[in-house]
Amino acid sequence: MNEYERKREERIARNKAILAALISSDPTARACVEETRLSAGKARSAHKSPKQKKVIDDANLRRSNRARKLSAPVYTTFDVDEDLGDARAWKKTKRRSDKQDEHASRSETAAARKPSAPPSANSIRALRARLWEMYTNYLGERVEPPEGDGGLKAAVVKALSPVHSPKFSKMSGIQEWKNCVVLYVNVGDKHGNTYDNVFTGAGSRISWFAQPRQDEESSAIKVVLKTMTLEEESVEDAVKRAEDGDDSALKYVDWPLHLFCRMEGDAYVYCGRLKMVDYDRNKRPMKFQLRLLDAPLLRSSREFLGLVELGST
Repeated sequence: MNEYERKREERIARNKAILAALISSDPTARACVEETRLSAGKARSAHKSPKQKKVIDDANLRRSNRARKLSAPVYTTFDVDEDLGDARAWKKTKRRSDKQDEHASRSETAAARKPSAPPSANSIRALRARLWEMYTNYLGERVEPPEGDGGLKAAVVKALSPVHSPKFSKMSGIQEWKNCVVLYVNVGDKHGNTYDNVFTGAGSRISWFAQPRQDEESSAIKVVLKTMTLEEESVEDAVKRAEDGDDSALKYVDWPLHLFCRMEGDAYVYCGRLKMVDYDRNKRPMKFQLRLLDAPLLRSSREFLGLVELGST
């Protein structure tokens, strides 16, 4: 075992211990989460007529093994306090923040920018990323490049793309697809040392900086800002849809902001959906605080626990 692997294993063990302490130290929070999950399940079942359970022939089963084995959510007090990813999220009335009201006002009065040229047919900006396939097959997993191919970002693009060889920028950490924006973040160096204050809230938040020239009128930043008022799906519903199989994927609504993280020089790990919490419009580059909506599922992933320091607050 080399130094990089040793640090990774130590970090995983340390994070597992922190998670166990967070959960066991607050039985009230654990009971609250369980209650909301049960009540949400009853509410959903009350609107459905009883159906006879289908008998599925394993020989004809098209679902991926990983989709059928998504881990049970691991909740902490951060999820309860912030209403992140639990079953109560859909009950809350969404209100626009003062910052967004200011943004809307400024957008209405700002001079119209010169429209950019339309993307080529083979550009990722003209293609719809296969988000449901990514979610069910790679959440909390490494996206490995083919053997002999060192293209780490290209491996992610290939997994997302509906065509064989799409055009994309290999240097940019922000990718705009037709249906989403994808962020690529290095959370540690090539020696396995994590950067300070990248993840907080037991892995439920991440700090992210936009590119220096980007502002609130940049197309990618508009997508990031938009997520603040969107109503997210709970992880329980996402897991249920994954268990139901391919037919339910047709009902999947694309979430517009997604995260891939890695240690420098290593393969990217898909960290799921992001939602904006706050940002500093006066800072350049702009700084954002983003929620990982799938944090309860990611906490069961060794790959994710190998990237984060859950001791950060």
